[in-house]
Amino acid sequence: MKNNQWFIQTGFICKGNCQIIDLPIGVLPILKIGVPYQDGIPLLTQKIGTLFEVRVENFRNGRISKAIDVCRRLNYYLHKKPELMIQNIWSFESDEMIYHIPQTEIVRALFGVNKIMSNALFRPNGLELLVNRVSMSKDQLAIIDFLDDIPNSIVTDDFARYFGWIFLHPEMKKSYASVQSNLYGMMVRSSNSKGIPIEVAVPKMKGFHLAVRGIRHNNEVLILEWLGSDIVDPPFRALELHHKSIKKRIYSPGGRKTRLSNKEKNEDYLLNENNGERSREDTNQPVIETDPIQIAFRHLPIVNRVSNYEQKVNQGDEYISNVGSGGGIKQNIVGLDESIFGGGILNPLEFNSLEVTKTYLDYGLDKFMEMIRRLANYNPHLRVNVTLIYLPLGRKFSYLADGRRRICAVVKITSDLKKSYVIEVAVPDNHSISTLIIPSLEDIHMDEVRLSFLLKGLINKGGSWSNQFLFNIPHLKLKHMHDNIDRWTKKLLEMV
Repeated sequence: MKNNQWFIQTGFICKGNCQIIDLPIGVLPILKIGVPYQDGIPLLTQKIGTLFEVRVENFRNGRISKAIDVCRRLNYYLHKKPELMIQNIWSFESDEMIYHIPQTEIVRALFGVNKIMSNALFRPNGLELLVNRVSMSKDQLAIIDFLDDIPNSIVTDDFARYFGWIFLHPEMKKSYASVQSNLYGMMVRSSNSKGIPIEVAVPKMKGFHLAVRGIRHNNEVLILEWLGSDIVDPPFRALELHHKSIKKRIYSPGGRKTRLSNKEKNEDYLLNENNGERSREDTNQPVIETDPIQIAFRHLPIVNRVSNYEQKVNQGDEYISNVGSGGGIKQNIVGLDESIFGGGILNPLEFNSLEVTKTYLDYGLDKFMEMIRRLANYNPHLRVNVTLIYLPLGRKFSYLADGRRRICAVVKITSDLKKSYVIEVAVPDNHSISTLIIPSLEDIHMDEVRLSFLLKGLINKGGSWSNQFLFNIPHLKLKHMHDNIDRWTKKLLEMV
């Protein structure tokens, strides 16, 4: 803790050297292990590891150990950094396999879905400090009244469902609170100059499926990222949501005002490095949509948004107003600490990494993933990394009919001779599209730019690998609609 702000120690590797950097705890939603960064931007197509699906009988049935002991067995190098070696890892068994997940990743996946929840983790009674009241009736109707200073942009139906589950499920609330209580307890007992590892009381959740990205060694898997699960069984059937942003519109014939401004739209944000400066309170702060984690509810509660305020909406003729300073902000310096009323000078920034669904990672990619596993298992000379990527936003093809964001699998296949990328788009809606194969440019940043360009072109063309944006990129297309897995594997092996 510095200047009453919590920081998390993060290891970054540059040219073989590992550097430990202190980052505000509010950045937790976007901190994922095994993800390369370029100028502070994660290269999401370059993640290390591959996809595993795990059946968890009882998450509590496991043991805690130190990272140095686990990572040594799995040949995962920690660069002799004590800050990394002392981290806590939770180990559990499933189907004759042993899975190891850092407790920091458990906390990020279950509780660090945005900045608000991440900052509240380290405050006593942190959840209670986000609400005016939470209650549940005998007929399983939950009522949540969020504080006025909770940003309007994150008070969505999905966040309300998620928050209600954390707050009203005894196991989840106890687990959330344990992060703060364990931390304060270790601070009293220890004065470790290398920091204090996060420790969470693993919730007693039974009978769920877990999708992860990890690396395998023999019968052990080190989990690098929790991608999604069907862990949620909410104790309520419906939810009544209260917040000042929920307003009843009162229409009137008054004139509609439009203000002209030359203010620039700047989507690049620079994290403040002055620990003494604080973020100002702003309920309309910008929200960055990050690579989301899927949390599947076993039954999806109905949300009723209750308006306690009124908003006047004019429907008359439109007129132009030039009142306002306008102007552009050349460099948008933002803070990820807890916003304070008055005195704060930094623009606050929020993240959203939550996607609430009825099912997790059910995208019809099972056959493709089985083919990739077979390719890797029968060709040990190949190094195979699998990453699931959400398609860019902005077009109809970015979403599925049920409202979920569409994904694709990006598989990096490396041999002694070359490196190739295989792109398979999820089409549970039976949209017809081939597998795309492109060569690597032998530079991960250039590969990221090219892959991002291709996915942007894909959604702009309604889900088609059009020659209009592929004409100058070497590529192969693999049609496989009627192929069995063996034939599909053989055809792909010939192309990579």
